[in-house]
Amino acid sequence: MHRLFFRKKGKTIEKLSWHQKLLLKKELKIKCHSFRQLGYSSVNETELMNYLVSYRWKKNAPSSVKACREDILHIEPNDFFDYQQLIAQTSNLKISDWQDLKDLF
Repeated sequence: MHRLFFRKKGKTIEKLSWHQKLLLKKELKIKCHSFRQLGYSSVNETELMNYLVSYRWKKNAPSSVKACREDILHIEPNDFFDYQQLIAQTSNLKISDWQDLKDLF
C-alpha cells in the first residue's frame, strides 16, 4: 500500500502529503525527545524530516511506512549533525547570518 514511500528526488517535508507526515509524527517526536535527552535541544521534527527525505532516503528510500519508522528510530546524532555540517559548508550564509549559535557555546 505504501511502497516506495519517498520516490521523488529532492523531496522535502513541505512536499510530503499530510498523511505521510501523520504516519511518521510519533517516531519523529520520539527521536527529537531522545536527542534532547542527550543534550541536543535545538533539533526539531522539521529539520529531522528534511534530513531524512533530502539526504538519508534520497537514493535508498525505505520500501514501507514500517521501514521508515524503524529507520527514524535508528538515527544517531552523528548522522544528523554530519548532514547539518554539510549543509553549513555548502550554504552561502556567512557566520554572522546564522540565527541560533547559542547551542555551540
